[in-house]
Amino acid sequence: MSLSTLIDELNPEQQQAAITDSQHSLVLAGAGCGKTKTIVARAAYLIAQGVPANQVQILTFTRRAASEIVARVELALGAEAKGLRASTFHTFCMFLLRRIPQAFGLQQFSIIDRDDQLMMFRLIRGKDDKKNANTLPKPQQLCDVYSFARNTRQKLSLALEKQLPEFLDEHEAIKQVMQDYEQRKRERSFLDYDDILAIVATALVKSTELVNYVASICKHMLVDEMQDTNPLQWALLEPLKDQVSLFCVGDDAQSIYAFRGADFENIHHFKERVPNAQIFKLEKNYRSTQEILDLSNWLLDQSAITYDKHLQAYRGDGVVPKIHVFSNEFEEAAWVAQDLKRRHQLGDAWQDHMVLVRSAFAARHVEAACIQSNIPYRFIGGMKLLETAHVKDLLSLLRVIANPLDDIAWMRFLTLWQGVGDVGASKLAVQLLQSPEIDPITEKLEKFGRIPDNTILIMKQMAVLRHEVSACVALAIEALTEQLAENYAKKDWSKRLNDFDLVKQLAAKHSQLSEFLEEYVLDPVSISEIERASEQDVVTLITIHSAKGTEQKVCYVPNLTPGQYPNARAQGDFAEVEEERRVLYVALTRAQNELIITKQNLSQWAQEKYDEQGRFIETYFFNDLPSSLCRTESHQQPQRRSSYPRRNEDEFDGIDLDYGLDFN
Repeated sequence: MSLSTLIDELNPEQQQAAITDSQHSLVLAGAGCGKTKTIVARAAYLIAQGVPANQVQILTFTRRAASEIVARVELALGAEAKGLRASTFHTFCMFLLRRIPQAFGLQQFSIIDRDDQLMMFRLIRGKDDKKNANTLPKPQQLCDVYSFARNTRQKLSLALEKQLPEFLDEHEAIKQVMQDYEQRKRERSFLDYDDILAIVATALVKSTELVNYVASICKHMLVDEMQDTNPLQWALLEPLKDQVSLFCVGDDAQSIYAFRGADFENIHHFKERVPNAQIFKLEKNYRSTQEILDLSNWLLDQSAITYDKHLQAYRGDGVVPKIHVFSNEFEEAAWVAQDLKRRHQLGDAWQDHMVLVRSAFAARHVEAACIQSNIPYRFIGGMKLLETAHVKDLLSLLRVIANPLDDIAWMRFLTLWQGVGDVGASKLAVQLLQSPEIDPITEKLEKFGRIPDNTILIMKQMAVLRHEVSACVALAIEALTEQLAENYAKKDWSKRLNDFDLVKQLAAKHSQLSEFLEEYVLDPVSISEIERASEQDVVTLITIHSAKGTEQKVCYVPNLTPGQYPNARAQGDFAEVEEERRVLYVALTRAQNELIITKQNLSQWAQEKYDEQGRFIETYFFNDLPSSLCRTESHQQPQRRSSYPRRNEDEFDGIDLDYGLDFN
């Protein structure tokens, strides 16, 4: 493939965006409209026009998306593309923090993940203090509201009002916990996820020299999934816009991460914030048939928000989506499994089918039905590999080898061993931090008497081999396997042990232990991403929040039932209900050939609601669905009473449940 081939493959709208000479651009790309192809073409075009590849920085939200874009540009340009950078926002900021730490007033520092944050909040909050236990939010809630406030750049009081209104009266006490948390981070040279972005954003505002430096290594920034950026991420881009060319691509109709602080107004207000930007719109969809898009377009048209896009199918017409109605979730899940099996028996591959669910919890019935029917599947969107307890145990040993001053890692490592509780571990950790060299550390561990001699010996070997990542990981597994087998004896240990092979696979890609630990803390990979890489022919069961960028020939969207779309928790809140609409839109637009919706026939009392601006707030998205957009089929068993005379089975046609009022 060459650049000319790449450009020739674009439609006129994509081509116009890819080769624009505008300094700043916003590409509004509908679902399935080729946004990645457009970003790839833009990067290749810039490099072919003489921009050095290492002056182009692509910012994405996942490692997978970043590597895919680079691979496709390299395929088009070959060696000319060498040096092109693509990374997540966090990884890009880490690159700057590691490359020029003096610009941020940093020296040695360690990255802490969410589990580490929870432990710190738990200790500060005082888990044994009955007063605090009753009046303060739980550690997880404290962690969430802290991160939300940082990412949305809001005052703590506003974040509490939005996320934890029931704790507004405890504002002062919560503020004290947050201040203590930040103080402890500084004392220990810890940075959490939010610090990584905030430190760079703050420094860019304050330092013209830093802006000049970033501009000298990044003439062009190509931002993917712009609708998922939050105010903190925008604060990274804004100081650069006078010197760096911004090419931002996104779809406001697929903004579904407000709970993490994402603000789709970053798209809606882009023209105001970057007045000289040129706006491009991509509406030709290459994924789905027109019938699927008609339903998706209708869903957006019902909103009070103007999305101003109507997707047109390049592929033309196809099969009208179907809604299947069931009495309960068990019958619903069983039917999905039966339908999957029927299609497979007719010759369809398992891998041609995807089931889109709201959460891991919502997947449980379909997952059980697949297991019962012996249907091979993979689940995407659940636990990340490096977030599982046993792998975090393994990482605690790697972390103390990489940074002996990491007291949180010491706490986790020490409490793995029989007879070591929080108090004993805490006292020993304080001693270990006083002499952060391997010899005094191992001497103290030997004297402590609870850590096996073999484990201490292996730790000495790891300290010598700390720059050989694969060797360190193998040694860490050897050091901990016996104890972890005991700790997880009743918790599916054999499966957990296999996960360590996956950790070895990841470690083989890295030359620095600290780099390995940082990369997967910042962007954890799911177990299924690695585990199922070689097992291709499986049904994909996936959460909608993990599904952006995916597609499949046949897609099932189960439980599209009142109380679920929008979810009952969002009822009455315009912004939250509209985000729920976008979640459903993402699900519907994954389907290529067939879209199959299932629901339970629940009746609910609906009350029309309007917000203070007079905008209608929907209680169920499919209340007024035109019959022309979907075919409905009921699978409910007719109700009979034993006291009534029975007719012969062949006389009984059932009841037309679509007749009369729609009680949804």
